[in-house]
Amino acid sequence: MRILAIGAHPDDVELGCGGALALFKKKGHEVSVLVLTRGEASGDPAVRENECNLAAATIGVDRVMFGNLPDTKITDGIDTIRKIENVSETVHPDLVFTHSLKDSHQDHRNTHLASMSALRDVSTIMLYESPAALADFSPQAFIDISSVMSLKLKAVSAFNSQAAKTYMNGMNGRMQTGDPCLNCEKYGDVSNAMAGLARFRGFQAGVGLAEAFEVTKYVMDVQLFPATAAKI
Repeated sequence: MRILAIGAHPDDVELGCGGALALFKKKGHEVSVLVLTRGEASGDPAVRENECNLAAATIGVDRVMFGNLPDTKITDGIDTIRKIENVSETVHPDLVFTHSLKDSHQDHRNTHLASMSALRDVSTIMLYESPAALADFSPQAFIDISSVMSLKLKAVSAFNSQAAKTYMNGMNGRMQTGDPCLNCEKYGDVSNAMAGLARFRGFQAGVGLAEAFEVTKYVMDVQLFPATAAKI
């Protein structure tokens, strides 16, 4: 299966669906990432691009592409739509992860709107939760990322230039007894917020740690489900 993850900025994809992408790679699927800007509003774009590539290598992403749109000025218009369409025509994704509309950042909202126009022929589109998600973000789907949380944390830790942001603040080395993230690599370098969200979404889903998604489109392929003997 071919998966495409779209983020407005460097680190959006890793924060929102990095665990899911790591799981798909472990299962042998093809994973591509499109980052629409180089994050120049929050740092040196060359540094941020390098951080993207380091994070992608951690997860095992097959290719990272950049849209070179202006940071903080993404629109939902034709320029953004064409960037996404061009990548979609190259990747031919079966599944897309992109931003939710229920987000306080205008770049995230406009990425969502442009994605809906550009990817209208894609069979399955899932919307991930960013640190800027609004209170009415309402997930219908969850992915158990317990087995790959360490990879997600390591990927996010690649974005060292963003370490001062609230949701990236470190844990000051404090370990909590019984914490499901305790043995995750880079535990002390990422935020309580990220680990806490994974635990909360895991609680909702009835698993250890989870990422949550709104479902905007899902075409079920019954061939993916194992056959069972018919009852007479």
